[in-house]
Amino acid sequence: MSDVFYLNINFTDANRLEFTDLTSQINLPLTIFHDSELGGVNKDLIFIIGGVNWKDPDTSHVYSLNTKTNELSVPIVQGKVPPSRKGMSSVIYEGKFYLFGGQAATTGINTLYFNDFNIFDTINLNWQVGSLVNSPTARILHSATIVNGVIYYIGGKTQVTVYPPLTEIYQYDIVGNTWSLKEATAADPKFMPGSRAGHTSILIDGKIVIYGGFFSSDDIQNKLPAKETIAILDVNTLVWSIPEFDARVDNPIPKLFLHTATAVGEVMFIAFGNFTDKPDGFDQTNKDIYIFVFGYPQIFSSSLSLIKNMANANEAQPQIPTSTNTNINPQQPSSLSKVVIVGISIGSVSLVLTILSVLSIAHYKRTKKSKVQLGGVPNDPNSVEINDDKSHSEYQQQDPPTILTESP
Repeated sequence: MSDVFYLNINFTDANRLEFTDLTSQINLPLTIFHDSELGGVNKDLIFIIGGVNWKDPDTSHVYSLNTKTNELSVPIVQGKVPPSRKGMSSVIYEGKFYLFGGQAATTGINTLYFNDFNIFDTINLNWQVGSLVNSPTARILHSATIVNGVIYYIGGKTQVTVYPPLTEIYQYDIVGNTWSLKEATAADPKFMPGSRAGHTSILIDGKIVIYGGFFSSDDIQNKLPAKETIAILDVNTLVWSIPEFDARVDNPIPKLFLHTATAVGEVMFIAFGNFTDKPDGFDQTNKDIYIFVFGYPQIFSSSLSLIKNMANANEAQPQIPTSTNTNINPQQPSSLSKVVIVGISIGSVSLVLTILSVLSIAHYKRTKKSKVQLGGVPNDPNSVEINDDKSHSEYQQQDPPTILTESP
C-alpha cells in the first residue's frame, strides 16, 4: 500500500486541520526507508532518493513528484548513481541534495554501513561526490541540520550497538567542501543528552533541537529511550541545554524514534514514529501529533486544537524560518498563515512529511518503518561491513503491529 496525503495547518482556522488523501492521483512505488527533499528550479518538486524498493531492492531510482500537478516521474540523471541504501541523512541547500552515510539496502546476512558523501543536483539532475577528508565514520540513523551553509551531523550509530556521544558534532562547510569535528558541552553536565539513533533535528531561533531516538548495548538488546528526550544545541557556543515544557503526569512528553519533526515558526510538530517505552506485545506505533511551542511560555500539547490558541500569540512575533533542510537566516520572516504538510505514506506505517509555505516550499522529512532484511554492497570502498552472527536481520517485524525493531 502506498499512501499520499497532506495536512493543511492553518494558524487562523483550527477547524480546517484535516488530512487530504491524494493516493488515487499519484501512483507511488512501494519504497521504504528513503529520503526526500524539495528542490528543482522552482522548488516545487519532491525528490525521493534511496530506500528499499519492495519489488526490486537493488533499484536506485530517483523519483520526482510535482507538487502542483501531482505527477510522479523518473527523471534522466547523469553521473554515477550511488548504491541503494537507507538510514542516511539528507539536507537541501541551493538546489543540491546532500546525503551522508546510510546502510546497504540489499538483503543479506551482514550489515553494511556507508561513510560516502553523495550530492544530487536537483536543478541540473546529476550526481556529484563531496570530500571525505576528516569526515565522520560510517554511520546510520543520524541527523543532519543546515545552518547558514554548514551542515551539523549529530548522533546515529556506527555499529549495531555503538553510538557516538553527543559531545561529537561533525560540521561540513558546503562552500569550502571541508569537514571538521567540534566538541559540544552541556550547560549542566548532569543533563548532557545521551547518545541516540533514529532521532530528529530541526532549527528553531538559531538553535538545533533534537528529539527522541533510541539506544541499545551488547547487554541491553531492546531499544531504550535516549537520555533527555528533547535537547537544544546552541550553534554559536556548542552548549547543550534541556528546555522545560508544561507537561503533566497524564500527558508526558512521548519517547519516540523514527518519527518526523517539522518546524513552523517557533512551533515544532512531532508526528508518527514508534514508542521506546512501551513493552513488547503492545502497539508501539504513535498515532498522534504533538505540538511544542518554543518561547515563553513553552507549551507541550498532544492536541492540534492548540493551534487555535496560538494564532493571536504568534501574530505579533517575528517568524522563524521553517526547516532543518533549508539555508536558515533567523532574520528572514516566513508566513504562518497558510502552511501545508504533505505526507507520503509508503507501507502501512511509513510516511514522509513536507512543509510548503505560501512563499516557498521549505522542508521535507521522512519517517519509515517496515520489515526489511539488511545486507551489503560488496567491494564498496566507502562502506564498513558489520558482521552480526546472532541475526540475519537487524530490522524485524512484530506481528501485530508492524513496527521497526532491532536485534544485535
